[in-house]
Amino acid sequence: MYTGITLAKTAAVAATFTSSFIILPQNAAAHLNNDALLYEGMHSGEIKTIQSILKATGDYPLKKTTGYFGSKTEKAVKSFQKNSKIAIDGIVGSETKGALIKYINQHMDLLEHGSKGNEVAYLQEMLREIGFSNLPVDGYFGARTEAAVRTLQHEMKISRDGVVGPKTWKKIESLLKNSRKIDTAVPETSAAQYKSKKAAEQSRAQAAPQKKDTVRKTENVSIVREFYANSTAYTANCNGCSGTTATGINLHQNPNSKVIAVDPSVIPLGTKLFVEGYGYAIAGDTGGAIKGHRIDVFFKDNNRALQWGRRTVKVKILE
Repeated sequence: MYTGITLAKTAAVAATFTSSFIILPQNAAAHLNNDALLYEGMHSGEIKTIQSILKATGDYPLKKTTGYFGSKTEKAVKSFQKNSKIAIDGIVGSETKGALIKYINQHMDLLEHGSKGNEVAYLQEMLREIGFSNLPVDGYFGARTEAAVRTLQHEMKISRDGVVGPKTWKKIESLLKNSRKIDTAVPETSAAQYKSKKAAEQSRAQAAPQKKDTVRKTENVSIVREFYANSTAYTANCNGCSGTTATGINLHQNPNSKVIAVDPSVIPLGTKLFVEGYGYAIAGDTGGAIKGHRIDVFFKDNNRALQWGRRTVKVKILE
C-alpha cells in the first residue's frame, strides 16, 4: 500500500492523479497484467504506461513520458517501491505492477452508469482480464458494463449496486493477483432488462405528480436550491485538530453528528443540507481548502472517511 499520505494530501494527490490518468493508453490494464519484466535499457509502450503512473505518484521527474527505461525511470521505480514497502530493485515485475494497479484504484473516482472516459476504459479492460471477455472497451459505462459490475459484485458477495468504488476495486485486484476469473460472461439479457427498467422508471416519473423531496421518512421539506459539489471527508482525530467545529460543535463528544465543512460565502453556516450519499446534515464547519462549490463531510472514524474518498455529489439546500 502506498503509505504516509494524510487524508488531506490524499485528496490533493487524487486531484492531480485524475488529470494525469487521462493520458494513460487505453490498454493500460493489459500492460500491467502481463508477466513481462521491465528494466533499464528497455524501450516499449508498456514503459510509457508505467512512466505515466509514476508521474502521477510524483516519483517520475520528467514532464513527458518517453517509453525508454533509463536511469531516471529506474530511480522513479525504486522510489515508488520504497513508498509502497515492497522489494526495492528498480525492476518492474509482478509485485510492482500489482502496487501500481493498487495505486490507480485507490485514486480513482467512483464510476457508475453514465461515466465516460479513459477511467471507464481502464475498468472495462480490467473486467475483460477477469473473465468478461465480450465486454467492449469503449470508455462508456453503459448497461453492459453495469451488468458486468453487478455480476462481479454478486459473485464476490459484496453490495450489488453497480457502482465501482474501493470495495469493488479491491475484489478486482484480488482476482488479478490470484489469476482468478469470474466464470460468467456479460449477460446480454441484463443489458436489455436494464434499458427496459430505466425506460419504465422515466415513464412513471414523468407521469407522477411533483412532490417535495423527502429527506427523512418522517420529514418533508422544501428545497431552496441544489447544485453539484466536489466533496472530501475528514475526522476529528487528525494532528492539530481541536475536535471543535467553527460553530462550536464538539465532534469528540458528538461523534455521530452529521456535520459538513463549507465555504460560508456559498453555504452560510447553520444551513440545513441534504447531501447525496451522506444524508441530512448541517453546515457547521469551515476549512482552509474548502472554497467555492466544495464540501468536507465529517465521519467519526478514519476508515469511513477514506472510503468516502473524493467524489462529486448533489447538495440540496433546505428551507
